[in-house]
Amino acid sequence: MIEACFAADGRIVTRSRDIVGRAAFADMVARIQADPQFVRVRVTSAIDACRSTFRFNGVIEHQDGSTSVESFDAGEIDESGRISRLLTFAGALGEATS
Repeated sequence: MIEACFAADGRIVTRSRDIVGRAAFADMVARIQADPQFVRVRVTSAIDACRSTFRFNGVIEHQDGSTSVESFDAGEIDESGRISRLLTFAGALGEATS
C-alpha cells in the first residue's frame, strides 16, 4: 500500500523529525504497530483534497478505547497521484495570544 500511495522520495515532516522515502515511512509504521496498546489510526474529519493538496484530522486509538495524538495533517500529491509531502501537526491548536 505504501508503494501505491507514497512517492519514492516522499517526505513526512513533524516538529521533531523528517521521514524521507518509503523505507523510512514503512519503518515508522512498523514501530507504531509494534506498540501493544495500538489499535489503529482513525481519520476524524472529511478528507479535503483539491488538485495537488489535501488535509484531514486523525487520532491514534488504543486497546483500552482511549485515543491520543490528535493531529492535523496536510500535504501535497505529485503528478503520479502519490503523496509527496505530508506535514503533521500533533496536538490541538491553542488560542492565539496578543
